[in-house]
Amino acid sequence: MALMFFISGIFVLQGLQRKGLSRYLKDRLLRLGLPFVACMTVIMPVAYYPSILEAGQHISFVSFWLGYFGRFHWPGGPAWFLWYLLLLDALCVLIIRSFPCLSKQLSLVPDFINRHFFAAILVVMTAACVAYLPLVYGFGPDCWLNLGPFFIQGSRIALYAFFFALGCAAGATGIHHPIFQRGSALARYWVLSFCFGALSFGFFLVPSVTTLGLQPLFFVFCCVSFCLALTGLCLCYVRTVPTWVERLMGDAYGVYLLHYTFVTWSQFYVLPLAWGAVPKAAFVLAVTLSCSVFMTRTVRYVPAMRRVI
Repeated sequence: MALMFFISGIFVLQGLQRKGLSRYLKDRLLRLGLPFVACMTVIMPVAYYPSILEAGQHISFVSFWLGYFGRFHWPGGPAWFLWYLLLLDALCVLIIRSFPCLSKQLSLVPDFINRHFFAAILVVMTAACVAYLPLVYGFGPDCWLNLGPFFIQGSRIALYAFFFALGCAAGATGIHHPIFQRGSALARYWVLSFCFGALSFGFFLVPSVTTLGLQPLFFVFCCVSFCLALTGLCLCYVRTVPTWVERLMGDAYGVYLLHYTFVTWSQFYVLPLAWGAVPKAAFVLAVTLSCSVFMTRTVRYVPAMRRVI
């Protein structure tokens, strides 16, 4: 998730410069706000209904849907990412409007990362620890907070905001900056970043680390290291995109919005079958991907919907 927020932030400042504040915010409301409403009122109730049936509550879907917004606590599922990203976008618009010179000052950040990589990583690690550690020790690592349909993991509120801000700073001068080229520091040191992340993950799993309360620290190391490593790996080796991948790129957002429904219903139907774990997993994956892509492409045939997904 840290990587997703980082990537989302990369294109923000350039989008603001290209579209202007009001148009950018309207586009974000259309692309994030409208799908969030659709998920919370239609898609997620359909996705969660099989879990109610499996729990032995034999109620009609209409009864479940009416109770979804109250008795069943209005869970958002994967859609929580949409409202929080929209909030971060809105905050970014507000900050840039209040401090117009900030974009120019942030343009120094990608240069600093590219020229002083290890010093930049030390700063990033420290800032990420400051963002995460107080909240994880306050809320615990697995506590979810919600206000109506707005769910978020309490310990990661500031951490995700930090990675979004880091992406905004890294992308302040656009994706043609040397930091996003094959010879950048991110690409040169991706193996080192990956190894440090793998080592941190190994320590994260050690029982004594849990006893000493150091798991949150290694979690931060994992987030930062793997975020940089995966970015650098793609910069280093991804030169062209295969045709079949390019076709799927346009469907990716729709698949993200719709996939959970097909996951839960296909799992529900294969649960009583004696197939074994691997065949069931393969069936669920095939059904989910094919149905999600089909539904996305069907919806995108409507011209107005192409502006949304």
